[in-house]
Amino acid sequence: MDRSLIVNADDFGRSEAVNSGVAEAFCRGIVTSTSIVANSPAFAHAVALVSGLKGLGIGIHLAADEYRPLLPPRTIPSLVTADGRFLRRSLLFLKMAVDRRTGDDLLREWEAQISKVVKAGIQLTHIDGHGHCHAHPRAARIVLELAKRYRIERVRLPIEAIIWRPDRLSASRMAAKLVVTLACQPARRTWRGRLPFATRFYGFSDAGGVTRALIRRIAEVAPPGVSELMVHVGASNDEAAGFWTGYDWKGDLDAVTAFTKDEFQKQFGVALVTHCGGGA
Repeated sequence: MDRSLIVNADDFGRSEAVNSGVAEAFCRGIVTSTSIVANSPAFAHAVALVSGLKGLGIGIHLAADEYRPLLPPRTIPSLVTADGRFLRRSLLFLKMAVDRRTGDDLLREWEAQISKVVKAGIQLTHIDGHGHCHAHPRAARIVLELAKRYRIERVRLPIEAIIWRPDRLSASRMAAKLVVTLACQPARRTWRGRLPFATRFYGFSDAGGVTRALIRRIAEVAPPGVSELMVHVGASNDEAAGFWTGYDWKGDLDAVTAFTKDEFQKQFGVALVTHCGGGA
């Protein structure tokens, strides 16, 4: 097959409902990969499941705008509020753009997050980020440095084609898509030739609302090479919601379990792979 697809379930560790959803989506559906949040509430539960999920690719989902940091707040002052929590996302991204101190603080905190996952016995396949924070212009070189230190071979470049499903987007969401596309260009230049990423990315326009019909459409139009689909799965919306209350976690799970891996590959002629290229 000359077309391959990574189906990555974000936010592994967010809750036991999300963790159970990831396990089910891998075992019964087309999910091949996940990304774990080191400072999430159900991290230990996620780690305990890993031994039973042979072949599941696992990356790091770097966080800087939800949950509490792993490091003492006084050691990363540019990233936290007075009560020691991460800044809200809009303020964080603005501060990353104008305050050079955030670079050093992100490096320290994200290294702590990666180190925690590695010490738990997980070999990381790739790097991505909560809210795509890892692809912010301030973060791109930090991610490259951490990938080298920990021998992580792949990264997510979250640029979805502007012409992909414009009818699906409100004016504000389309504006956000344009901003993300422009903001990720420095990361593309920094990583190109140094830290590989998928040729095509899907999931921005339909975040929290993936359907069986969407998956079928992606399988039909995905170009030669490796593409990535981002999904958010959970066994329960009530337990999974939290930060993103509008996401249909259970709906994403139903969509990715509408096909088995064998059915999907035979029907569409698309190989299901991890970020490292192997089949799951």
